[in-house]
Amino acid sequence: MHISNQIALVVGATGFIGKFLIARLLSNNAQVFALCRNVEQQAPQLRQWLTDQGIAHQQLNFIQGDVTLPNLGLSKQDWQQLKAVNYLYNTSALFAWNLTMQQAKSVNVNGLELLLERVSKHCQLERAVHLSGYMLTLNEHLQAAGIYRNRIEQTDWPRVYARLGAYEASKIQGHFTWVKHAIQYNIPWTIIHPATVIGDETSGEIPSYQPIAHLIQQLKQGKMTAIPGTSQHYLPLVSVTMLVDAIIHAAQDPNTLQQEILVANPKQVSFQELIQLIAQQLHLKPPRYFISLKLLKQVLKWSWLAQKLDMSAEMLNFIRTEPLDLERFIALNQQWNIPNTDIESKVKKTVAWVSRLKS
Repeated sequence: MHISNQIALVVGATGFIGKFLIARLLSNNAQVFALCRNVEQQAPQLRQWLTDQGIAHQQLNFIQGDVTLPNLGLSKQDWQQLKAVNYLYNTSALFAWNLTMQQAKSVNVNGLELLLERVSKHCQLERAVHLSGYMLTLNEHLQAAGIYRNRIEQTDWPRVYARLGAYEASKIQGHFTWVKHAIQYNIPWTIIHPATVIGDETSGEIPSYQPIAHLIQQLKQGKMTAIPGTSQHYLPLVSVTMLVDAIIHAAQDPNTLQQEILVANPKQVSFQELIQLIAQQLHLKPPRYFISLKLLKQVLKWSWLAQKLDMSAEMLNFIRTEPLDLERFIALNQQWNIPNTDIESKVKKTVAWVSRLKS
C-alpha cells in the first residue's frame, strides 16, 4: 500500500480501531494528525503503545479537539496545521447501551455534521472515510424500524430511537447525515460498515469496552446461562486487522468513491459456536439451552435483572439470522488481497487477551 503521500486526520484516534489505523498509516510512511479530546493524557499513552508495537511515530502530531464543540474546539493555528490534510478517517463514536437520544446524537450525528462542515472549509480532501456499521446493510431490519432509504427525510427519528435504542439509532442516523453533508460540501466519501470487531490477529488485543470483550466477561463470570436466539443466529465478526486493511485500501481505491462497503470475514460461525469457542478457551462448560430473543427482551425490561445479568435489550438486535451481502467486499478484495481470518483461532486469541485484563 503506497500511502506515503497521505496527510491524514484521524478522528477517534485513541479508540480501538483508531489507534490500529494510525499504526498502519505510520508503518506506511503517512503523516498523521490525531484529534484527541485530552492531548496531555492521551498523546503519551498512544506514543507509548506505538513504541511497544515497534512503530516509529515521528510523523504523528496531536491536535486537541472535540466534534461536539463549535469549530471542533480548534484554534486558527490548529487549522493552519491541518491545511495540508488530504485524507480524513472518522472512527469516532459514542458507544454505550442505554444512552439518551440527546447523548448519542451529540457525537454520532451532530458531531459528523460539524466535522464535515469544518474540514470542507479548511482542507482539500481526496477522500473522507467514515466507519458506520453492518446493521445499515440489513434493509428489512431498517424498514421494520421505520427507515426507508428512498425517503429518509420522512423518518420519525424519535420513534426509531425508542424502538432500536439510542446507540444503534444514532449510528444509522449518522450514516445518512454523513452522506448528505459530504455531498453538500462536495467531499469525496466512502463508508465502511464493519461487522462486530474482534481483537488483533497477532496479539488478540482488544479493549474491555468492546462488545465481544463484554461477551467474554459475561461467560467468564457465569452470567450467561442460556444462549440468546437459536442455532441459526450469529454475530457477524471481523478482526481489527482485516478491518484496518480494508479501510486503508478503500480510501485509495477509485472504485469505492461514493460507495458503502460491508466488511466482515467471509466465513462466520454461529452464535452457539462462538459461545462454545469462548467457553472452551476459558475452560468452562458452555450453556446448552437457547432462550428466544423476544422473551429475553421482555425479561430485560426489568432493570434490576438486566443489571444483574449485565445485559441490555439493545445488544440483542446485533445477533442476526439473515446472511450478509459481502459480494462487493469480495470483489474488491480480489485486488486488495486481504487474507481471510481464521475465526476460530483469532477468537481464541481475543479470549486470551480479555482473560488477562483487569476486571
